[in-house]
Amino acid sequence: MKKYLLCILVLCGAYAGFAQSILTGKINGAVDGEAELNISRDVWYQRENSIYSKIGPEGTFSFSLPQNAPVFVTLHYNKKKQQLLLSPGRPLHVTFDAGDLPGTMKYKGKGATENMMIHAFFPPRPFFMKEFSSGNPYGKMGEDSLLNVLLPSILREADSLRGIVADARLPKIIGKSLMTHIRYYYSLNMDEFSMVLNSYTKNPAEQAWADTLMSMTGLPSMQDMESSPYAGYFLSAYAKHEMIKIGKIYRKDKERGQLLLEEAAGLPFDSLMKLANSFGDEMVTMLVGKKKLPAAQYERLLSNRLTYYGNMKELSMARQLLQLLTTHFADGTEAADGSRLIARLEAQLEEGKRNPHIIIRKDYAQISSLRQLLAPYKGKVVYLDVWGTWCGPCKVEMGYVPDLKARLDGNDIVFLYLSNDKDDADGKWREYVQVNNITGEHVRMPNDRIEHIWEELLPGEKMRSYPTFFIFGKDGGVAVKKARRPSEGLLLDTQLLEYL
Repeated sequence: MKKYLLCILVLCGAYAGFAQSILTGKINGAVDGEAELNISRDVWYQRENSIYSKIGPEGTFSFSLPQNAPVFVTLHYNKKKQQLLLSPGRPLHVTFDAGDLPGTMKYKGKGATENMMIHAFFPPRPFFMKEFSSGNPYGKMGEDSLLNVLLPSILREADSLRGIVADARLPKIIGKSLMTHIRYYYSLNMDEFSMVLNSYTKNPAEQAWADTLMSMTGLPSMQDMESSPYAGYFLSAYAKHEMIKIGKIYRKDKERGQLLLEEAAGLPFDSLMKLANSFGDEMVTMLVGKKKLPAAQYERLLSNRLTYYGNMKELSMARQLLQLLTTHFADGTEAADGSRLIARLEAQLEEGKRNPHIIIRKDYAQISSLRQLLAPYKGKVVYLDVWGTWCGPCKVEMGYVPDLKARLDGNDIVFLYLSNDKDDADGKWREYVQVNNITGEHVRMPNDRIEHIWEELLPGEKMRSYPTFFIFGKDGGVAVKKARRPSEGLLLDTQLLEYL
């Protein structure tokens, strides 16, 4: 982790011995604000590893990073982003329109060639993952077609990109970074395609596909992970696959699977199940990783996931990962960096506990009907968010809520959050709300009680989608079922203001 913070420390005059990578740019139509440069070891945004450049009067910005090797970064502006490769001695200049990053991005300078390749080579989804749903046409292929038709097509596409890189005659170290990036970009997307086969199309060939992928790609080396953040993310996929293999044995032969899991994780089965119920299956995966991975990769895995959960402000899981990191790598810099991250989150938690605008309803354990849920808010417009701490999309929407509340400040709107979390996750729920400073009214219900609320909210419907949003008028009735999301910005503002 420490290596990736050097770009921040240089601003204070440290690390003068490093070469510099230069990024300059001009944003057409920009009037103010900041450009952000983020460095991640595993694709996920890492808040602690960002530096900022104030936009100048002409829309200009500039960054200087201390490094002796190429590094992938992500340029953020106006809630849009573009991945770049910055290298010492290869300055890069970019221009784009304020409202269209990356669509209008243009590149100049010595670093232009490799960055034009990145722009062209790595769309958000390759051809076989255009649909992350049951509608994916490749998801219904049989095992023979998957392994002998689709897989060779994917590998040919990846090989064609490698050929372009080779023909470009870039400096060797840059070419190697791009080659590594190509390899793990496709491997990661093939791993996500496994989720399509398993969760959406229920394809029995999923195991053969996943096993082939892991055998073909293998465990990422430390050098690979220094070259490409995709390799760092694939490390998580590799560790998860090791856990999944044991899980599949368990489903066929519970006694044998239980013994294998206990042996791999080093804990009794009942203890592992308690951990899984409290923190999810990934916690067990982290324990299994101790036996399945080399020490260096295991330390990196724990650190990457700790950073991920820390950035997501999921303090309870982050604490567990720090405990593993300090148990096995107490003297490492990763553990020290993780301890500082947790200390910052603990401080934010204490601030949240003191915030009078975060209201956890004292009667939440007794609420069993929609009438009881809404009783305190008579005569007010209520925006209800039905969510859960286990729900990734729910937490993404939470990121848009501060801007929503700032835009609607002064309007008499109640923000009510109804979380579907088990009773044994009560502490996790409270901490998530407090450390993330989610102001408003909060209620938690386990599955059995929240089902009664769903039946009143959407009578006759069986689908339960998280998150789902509702608007209640001043009369207490449902004004809008499946209302706009916070991420929809002004469209939601208009919808809410209509009922004031």
